Amino acid sequence: MSMRKKAVILSTIAIFVLVASTVYFNIAEQRAVDRSKIPEKVELSKGFQKWITNLKNKDFIIGADEFRLVEENEIYNTKWMKVNSIDEPGKKEELELMLKKHSDVDKVEYSPSKREFIDYRNIARDGYLSNEVRLYGLKEDKILDARILDCSAKANCYFDRAYFLDNDVFVISEISRNIDKKDETTLVCLLTENCEYTFKVHVIDLVNNSRLIYESDPFTLVLNDKLRDL
Repeated sequence: MSMRKKAVILSTIAIFVLVASTVYFNIAEQRAVDRSKIPEKVELSKGFQKWITNLKNKDFIIGADEFRLVEENEIYNTKWMKVNSIDEPGKKEELELMLKKHSDVDKVEYSPSKREFIDYRNIARDGYLSNEVRLYGLKEDKILDARILDCSAKANCYFDRAYFLDNDVFVISEISRNIDKKDETTLVCLLTENCEYTFKVHVIDLVNNSRLIYESDPFTLVLNDKLRDL
């Protein structure tokens, strides 16, 4: 093979490698950028669109592009979760009773399969506090009863909506003061006082054991004046 042909082949290979590398890094960079924003499947969902439209109707100037990923956690914790086999004596009947009992309760959202629900009522109930969200239901042959999410009472936290994207992925939105969850030094701000808040969108994936937390830009308001509208 002549030197000229070798040079052409090597040049072609180099160009191919360069183009492939450029495409790869562009895709990787794009994915990294996209991951920082609310996932498209959430943004385009009926639940999110209804939620964001309601906020705009209540004079909250907010949009999906404003949210940024601030934290990622695992969700399964044996300290906050009870797991029973549906084959245990009496557990199937208990499951059916619980599913029926919560079917017409406000702020209880059922999965598409109707075999599990999210109870995000802002009241103490069934051993759960007002700042705790309960997940209950059947996954394969296991009955789960879990404190799937909580927030800081000191932050005046309030869960305002929950909805399923499918049987394994759901979203919970929260409004709370713009302070760290573990902050013990910030002064209390009453619901009747003007405080700085943010909205948080929790995207929870049961299959992948993950909770992604997206947070809006901060804003100030008197929460007591807005709670009835959320």
